[in-house]
Amino acid sequence: MYKALKELGKIYRTIYILRYISEEDLRKSVESVLSKVENANHFAKAVMVGNPQEFNWSTHYDQPTAEGCKRLIINAINYRNLLLLSQQICNCKTAEQKEELIKVISRTSTHTWHHINLHREFDFSELQTTRAFDMEAILNLFTG
Repeated sequence: MYKALKELGKIYRTIYILRYISEEDLRKSVESVLSKVENANHFAKAVMVGNPQEFNWSTHYDQPTAEGCKRLIINAINYRNLLLLSQQICNCKTAEQKEELIKVISRTSTHTWHHINLHREFDFSELQTTRAFDMEAILNLFTG
């Protein structure tokens, strides 16, 4: 049975490879997904200072804490990016503009960080927002 399933797997793999070679749409789809995954990996590495492949913390307790902090930073950046994109959708004047922007956004990823300085200290003691989001309009995108 194992040998039969192994041979069946080879058949499915061969069929997929032949489809991948002959179908341009399938290749574009696979390359798009791989590009998004690679970008997400670069994003995670950019958030870590130093060598992101190694945990240099002294105790086992410190390692999950550092990983959790990294995930928190990544999620905060993604959340801000989603707010920025949602605000851009709200600012569209026509339905056609909105549709086109949504198409562009769907082909890209929110895993972008180049607009954020990751190697600096920030002072939030006097929090001043330079850009206010229209949360009511953003929420209406999903409810209305």
